[in-house]
Amino acid sequence: MKVAALVLLMAMTVWGQARGTVELKGSIGSTSFIDDENHLQTGGSVRIYLTRRISVEPEFQYLRGSGGHYDTILIPNVNWDFRSATRVVPYLTGGVGWMHSADRTRFFNFNHNQVLVQVGGGVKFWLSKRWYIAPEIRVGSELHARANVAIGYTFPR
Repeated sequence: MKVAALVLLMAMTVWGQARGTVELKGSIGSTSFIDDENHLQTGGSVRIYLTRRISVEPEFQYLRGSGGHYDTILIPNVNWDFRSATRVVPYLTGGVGWMHSADRTRFFNFNHNQVLVQVGGGVKFWLSKRWYIAPEIRVGSELHARANVAIGYTFPR
């Protein structure tokens, strides 16, 4: 599974470089589920621009709760930038993907898979021609709210 995801991301990066701009992004933040405590959220994604404002972004997220609880998420997002070619770029994002939840305790192991929907938005603040920082907020099914900050790099075309 991990190898397939890595191959898919690499193939999409190569395809994206031939078609348009490609960005690599890492994020860290917090995800709060309505029936659970906060989870530390870390993630990574590759954003591939199809037009100047529309992009696709396959993303991997790892959420760590207390004890032996964790979630992994694979979600392909579609993004729409409000502006392009400016130093501050607000955007909307959303996607439908897959979430795997696991609880590991001394007495039992519990695993659960489900479909996940996330929508939200953020703002890219360009630090240089290639680097940006982007605070972002999302909400989603398995009722949750996510706030994170991403650091991104845009590959030259």
